[in-house]
Amino acid sequence: MSDTLTPHLTLEMGLGEGPLWHPEYNALYWVDILGAALHRLDFATDEHSVVEYDEAITCVVRHADGGLVAALRSGLWRLDAAGDRQACLAQAPEDTHDHRFNDGGCDPAGRFWIGTMNETQSAADASLYCYDGHALVPRIGGMTITNGLAFSTDGRWMYHTDTPTRVIRRHTFDPATGDIGPGETWVDLNTLDIEGNPDGAAVDVEDHYWTALFGGAAVARFDPEGRLVARYPLAALQPTMPAFGGPDQRTLFVTTARENMDATTLAEWPQSGSVFSMAVDVPGHTLAAFNPR
Repeated sequence: MSDTLTPHLTLEMGLGEGPLWHPEYNALYWVDILGAALHRLDFATDEHSVVEYDEAITCVVRHADGGLVAALRSGLWRLDAAGDRQACLAQAPEDTHDHRFNDGGCDPAGRFWIGTMNETQSAADASLYCYDGHALVPRIGGMTITNGLAFSTDGRWMYHTDTPTRVIRRHTFDPATGDIGPGETWVDLNTLDIEGNPDGAAVDVEDHYWTALFGGAAVARFDPEGRLVARYPLAALQPTMPAFGGPDQRTLFVTTARENMDATTLAEWPQSGSVFSMAVDVPGHTLAAFNPR
């Protein structure tokens, strides 16, 4: 295992986000929210392809029947493997002028959990929603930028964060019903000597939680008790989300952003907006696909 994330694909994305390993296609997907684009890197051919949209795309998950489900500004959409829109599954639940979807992922039973954000950050009126194929239902409210969604390997804990608070919370979770228990503070970065705000996240097979430290130029790893066990730097100030991938799930990929960086800061962090990677000893696990059944 290396202890430093290095550029895997050099790009200049405004807001790279949401890396997703797709084992059936042997490919890594991710999005550039500000660029309204879906990226795909084919591992067999090393071919990098991009699909552009007429609206922001913030997150993608696998669909059990093939292709993807994407969160776009207008709503949740079914996409084919190439990224072409097939059908709108659910309309966006909030005012799309100043709110949009943000981070999301599937629970072990295949429900799609997707959060929203207030782009003005003027009010804590964003929510975490759950979509089971029938209805998009708000489950946790009172947030500004929902992020950091992940589930423990046994599915009994759900993690998430409201990024500006710098607090990672967890809830007991019932995979059979999708019921969540009361939230509790699990990690409070305000009490640690660590820079950056918690952004996207991933969980490895040892139930360690990895979070991108936006503004902190690093990815942090926490054990199941919420103790910081490692911090991995990278040459980008604003990492946004880690994800495990590769055929053996032993590569950690991290997307990054150039959003709101002035010329001086970009000169200091010129690789911002690229996709980084690092070999790891402890693998991740294949994330569940959206399964409306």
